[in-house]
Amino acid sequence: MAEIRIRAGTREVTVNAALGERLLDVLRRAGVQLPAPCGGLGKCGKCRAELDGVAVLCCRTNVTGDCAVTLDEQRGGAILADGAEITAHGGGTGLGAALDLGTTTLALRLYNLSTGACLGQQTAWNAQAAYGADVITRTQYCMEHPEGTEILCRAVRRQLDEMLKALGTGTEELTSLFVAGNTIMQHLFAGISPASIAVAPFRPQTLFDKPDAGHVRYAPCVAGYVGGDITAGLLTSGLYEKPGHRLFLDIGTNGEMALGGRDGFLCCAVASGPAFEGAGISCGMTGTAGAISHVWEEDGALCLEVIGGGEARGICGSGLLDLAALLCRERVISASGLLLPPEEAPEKWAAYLGADEDGNGVFYLTPDRRVYLTARDVRQLQLAKAAVAAGIRVLLKKSGVDVTALDGLCIAGGFGSFLDPQSAVEIGMLPSALADKTITLGNASLAGAGMALTDENARARLRDIQRACRYIELSGDADFNEEYPEQMYFYEEDEDEWN
Repeated sequence: MAEIRIRAGTREVTVNAALGERLLDVLRRAGVQLPAPCGGLGKCGKCRAELDGVAVLCCRTNVTGDCAVTLDEQRGGAILADGAEITAHGGGTGLGAALDLGTTTLALRLYNLSTGACLGQQTAWNAQAAYGADVITRTQYCMEHPEGTEILCRAVRRQLDEMLKALGTGTEELTSLFVAGNTIMQHLFAGISPASIAVAPFRPQTLFDKPDAGHVRYAPCVAGYVGGDITAGLLTSGLYEKPGHRLFLDIGTNGEMALGGRDGFLCCAVASGPAFEGAGISCGMTGTAGAISHVWEEDGALCLEVIGGGEARGICGSGLLDLAALLCRERVISASGLLLPPEEAPEKWAAYLGADEDGNGVFYLTPDRRVYLTARDVRQLQLAKAAVAAGIRVLLKKSGVDVTALDGLCIAGGFGSFLDPQSAVEIGMLPSALADKTITLGNASLAGAGMALTDENARARLRDIQRACRYIELSGDADFNEEYPEQMYFYEEDEDEWN
């Protein structure tokens, strides 16, 4: 056996490990919030740490003896994810908590149930990220390991208790907990295997649609890939009460969307991948301190906005969109997604560019060249934005609604809070007709969970919303399969096809 001393910021824990045990598994067992978007397959390069002062990838490093592991806390720590404001109802007793169970992040609010007062909020990187960046990778882990579901359930429930303790309480002191997340995440929290959602016909074991009076309640889900975070978000938005047609988007690791209003909704989900959350991007990170959240040009120079100020440590999803839009506008990125090397790019940007070993362009955002964009990063963004754009087009087509007739666009989630709609339009992800009709809701899932926690009528409205939603499965859908490759282009040279 070996003794492993793990340090993250001011925190330190010591655990024992068997010789030869993989370091990533040791950290997982210790409950460390270390991102491993590829599920520990050695492909993403995100599970970096210092082992006795030497930089290593934890998924490729085995324990050989007593050692000290130092983690970069800012890359795997708390997430800046505000929730929309709500009017909470009193009338209950004790303490209650609303949990937005995101694939990438968790957001928690603690309430006094007798008054409806919010007593505090906590946000954190989802501890399950150590088992994969997306729900498919985590589901595969559950299918490949007999105790996989229990392990992932235990990881997130332990994390919930830690977040509650940071607010001065604990799970055992709660009178009620309301959870809103995508369908797979709610299965994992409940300790239910999500395996049936990963294979055709993609049917979950439960849609959490039965009213219950238990300690833990869940937002009702629409289908395997449109979950309780969407019904909670639609509750927060109030779209279910409005006439006309509006588009609701929650773009994160999964791109879930609904089109409609008080006459009902048509819903679908696309596998947008983790690029918008910073995973799968060379210098990507979530919206934490040090992340570049906005990029623009001023007087011929590149300008950056960094969350929290100070030195840029990486780039989050909204900054990635801004950068891609700028480089497309300046023709540093071609319509087909090629990031040009310096000798082929416009002269004004040549100083920011280099080339990799294959001759592809690399765009450097900081003078020290520690934060950069690669051709592979552009490809990841291209895949994600094409999925979202194709999903929107399919909803419009199947609803028989022209994009110019839409009354508005509501964007939910942490990524949406920072997103510049114009950047999303410029790279072909969002319709230009909605650029001036867009509102951001913040963490609508968390707000909806808070409403449902404190108000029985809100829980009834959630069930009504679920029944008003009709789901389209895009896997194998002819319209989606036709649209997806078409939306891979970042821009059209001579026309705007959205109009």
